[in-house]
Formats: sequence, C-alpha cells, structure tokens
Amino acid sequence: MYLMGLAIAQEFADFPGGAAALAGSITRAAEGMRIMRWPAERLDTLGGYLTYHNVTMLMLGLAIYSAVQGTRMVRGEEQRHALEEILATGWSRWAVIRDRTVGFAIITAVVSLALAVGTAAAMAAGGESDLAGSLVTMVGVGLCGMVGYALGLLVSQLVPTARGAAGVSSIILTALYVLNNTWEELGWFGAVRFASPFYYANYLRALVPGYGFDLLATLALVVMADVLIGLAGLAFGRRFYGAALWHRRRRKELPAALPGVRRQRLFGFPSMALLFRGRVGLIAWAGGAGSFAGLMMALEPSVIDMWSTFSKYMPGAGTDSGVSIETIYAGFSGEIVALVIVAYVIVQTAAWTADLAEGRVEAVLATPVSWSRLVLERLVALVSGVACVTAGAIVGLVIGAAGVDFELAGAGLARLAADSVLFGAALGGVAAVVVAAFRRGAGVTAMAVLMTASYLQGYLAKMFEWPEWVQKYSLFSAFGNPYVEWPGSGQTVLLAVLAIAGTAVALAIAERTPKVA
Repeated sequence: MYLMGLAIAQEFADFPGGAAALAGSITRAAEGMRIMRWPAERLDTLGGYLTYHNVTMLMLGLAIYSAVQGTRMVRGEEQRHALEEILATGWSRWAVIRDRTVGFAIITAVVSLALAVGTAAAMAAGGESDLAGSLVTMVGVGLCGMVGYALGLLVSQLVPTARGAAGVSSIILTALYVLNNTWEELGWFGAVRFASPFYYANYLRALVPGYGFDLLATLALVVMADVLIGLAGLAFGRRFYGAALWHRRRRKELPAALPGVRRQRLFGFPSMALLFRGRVGLIAWAGGAGSFAGLMMALEPSVIDMWSTFSKYMPGAGTDSGVSIETIYAGFSGEIVALVIVAYVIVQTAAWTADLAEGRVEAVLATPVSWSRLVLERLVALVSGVACVTAGAIVGLVIGAAGVDFELAGAGLARLAADSVLFGAALGGVAAVVVAAFRRGAGVTAMAVLMTASYLQGYLAKMFEWPEWVQKYSLFSAFGNPYVEWPGSGQTVLLAVLAIAGTAVALAIAERTPKVA
C-alpha cells in the first residue's frame, strides 16, 4: 500500500493534464475490466484510486484467507484428532465455536489495523493524509474477512473434509465478488448482490470522497457473520463427530491410524493413496474452478459490450494487435485458473507439513518407501491434482461458452491445459523445497509469501519501470495468457527449470533429514 501510494502520487504528477486527465483515461479502461475490480469512483484522488485498485482486491483476498481458516478451526482439528481432548474436558461444542471465533476475530482486528496503518502511510506519502478514512475502510475489509471465516466454518460442517470446504468456500466468495461487480448487467439475478458481503463493504470506502462510516452496512456485515456462525454451531451440535452433517455410512471403514499405508497397498502407489485421501477436496477444487470459469464465460456477452466500447484503452486488444476482443476475454477467463492452481498448491503444502507433524510420514516411511520416492509421489499426486483442477476449469469454460453460443478455439484450450500443468509442476517443485527446508507450518507461510512476491514482482516492475526481465520472469508472467498464445521460450524454460531443479533440491534435502517432525 505504501509503495502504491508513492507510485500513484508520482503518476498523478507526471501525467499530462494531471490527476483529472489520468482518471479520465483509467475510468474508461476500468469500466471494461469491472469484472475484476469495481466500483471505480473518484479516481482523480489518491484515496479513490487506492480503493479501486488495492482495497477491492484486499477484501476478496482476506475473505478467502479467512474462509480457509474457518474450515480448519473445527473440521481441520477433527481430522488431526486434536479436538477430542478439549471436548473430553466437558467443553461444549458451542463453546468451541465461540472461543475459536473470538480468537479469530482478534486476529482479524490486528490484520485490519495493520492494513489501516499501511494505507494511512500510503495516503500520507501521497500528500492526502486520511487516518480516519483508512481505519473505516479497513473495518469494512475486516468484516468481510469475518463473513468469509463464518462461511468457511459453516461449509466445513457440511463437507466431509476441511480441504473440500476450503475449495467450496473460496469459490463461493469469488463468485459473490464477481457477481457484485457486474450485477447491473445481470437483470433480475442482480439481486444476488444483497447476499454478497462485498456489496455492503463498498459503503465503507471512506477513502473515496463522499463516503464515510455507514452504520447500516456495518450492521449488515455483522449480522451476516453472526447468522453463518450460528448455523455452523447448530450443524456442529447435530452432526456426528468426525463426519459431515449429511454423510453416507460405509460398509467397511479403513483404520484411521495408518490411512496412508492401507490405501497405499490398495492402489500400489503412494501418489494414488494421496489422491484418494483428498478425493473429496479435489472434486471440490475442480468443480469450483469449473463453476467459476463457466460463470466468467456466461458473462461474456455483457462484458464484451463494455470491452468493445473501451477496447482501444485495453492493452493487447484491437486491430493493431491482430487479436479480437472476444479472444482476449476468453484468454482472460482462462487465466483465472492460474490463481486457483496457486491456492491449490498452497493447500497441498499445508497437507504435506501436517503429514509430517502428525506422524503419517513415519507410517509411510515404515513401509518399503524411501524419502525420495515419497517426495516424487507427492509431486506426481500434486501435478495430477492440478490436471484435474485444470480439466474442471476447461469443462466450465466449454459449458459456459456453449450457453452463450461462443466458440472456443481447440488449440487455445490445449495450450491452456499444457501450460497450467507445467505451471503446477513448477509451483510443486518450489513447494517441495519449502516443505523439505522448513518442515513446519512456517513452510506454508513461506510459500504464500513467495507467491505474493512473485505477483508483485511483475506488477511493480511495470509500475516503476524496472528492467523488462524482472517483469518477464515472475511466475505469473511466465504463465502468460496461453489461450491467446504460448508464453515465450524463456518463460517456459523458467517453469521447467523450477519443476526439475525444485524436485532435485527437495530430494537432496529430504534424504538428509529425519523421518519425524
């Protein structure tokens, strides 16, 4: 936020015609890209531009992060067999929900305060100090986070695994975000915005001139979070421990103590055992990616109407580039799969770390499986999972395109599939090194930080006019827009090197470390 404040203030000063002229050009492009960020108001002010460009995405990011944490608070602890001792003391299930919700609310308050301080520093650096506006704005962001947490907590009571609940909750929040940005184009279905926390948080954009603290919007967010938490508590109180609220009884349960060993004998390969263990979550990830991709394509007619009007302001589109605006939109819809893959890999990183901490690695290594083979099998399972997620996204694109009579190019879909799997393999190589080196929950944090830094690398390189290679060789830039064209050879080599070298380094580290946490 601080860097953005400096950069935007400098851009306002350097742009011919000043802030008003810059805002005029940005507003036209923003209308065409509203599916990602909206609303765009008072872009001639630092507060308005920061809110449009950063705060809207912060709301979505914190909501998804909170939803993932919500799925772990109860369901994750059940799967790790860490909740039995608490309940055995006589602590009620309602008390568990209450205490963990209060704890997470404190965490969210701290995060929101830190974001407010960073935003206030950015505003001050740009010559438009507004501490009160920064605080109010981040209250809205934090309340969105609490709604996300409550949604994850509720979904985790209905879905068999925490991983599956994380995927479902993330997709629901992303869909609500997109629908809220485009509700004016959806006719009667636009009423769905009233179920979106982002709709109410937009009334708390106090950095935008004309907005301030909105009591009704604040109450709406608080009520949404409270209702979802209450429903989660009811579901937790009614369901069997360790099972979803609605579950199918199995004729024969495999022993919970050594799931990896028994299922390994069933399938013959640890990678298949890993996929089987996370099958529900994988189905949720693939289905969620497909649903979101299908939604993107379903919005194509209304979005293309806007994009066609403003195509000359959008890079890479129009007659000069030789690429139609329809192809650009299809490629943009396909690019979304990269973000889903990043989230999926980070979740798998957390699972690998948990396997070591909870003794499952010891169980597997007690069989005729070496450290090296386990690492390789994990990567095979991860790449297979990425392929499933990619397939789900492509199926969603095809179904969504068929619904609006849009013809997708087979070659573009093939490039998207191949590039997505290579991208997942590269991230898997990086994740394997991180897990082998850290061997603790800090590895998940390190992976998330690396992904964020890679995203910012390309963005800040363009903004501050750093050398072209800095932008070109970020992971997200290396993924490119494969539906439109295959990324450059150097970027493909970068992904391949990360996949191969990461695997080799992870093998070397793993063989020199103990089998226990």
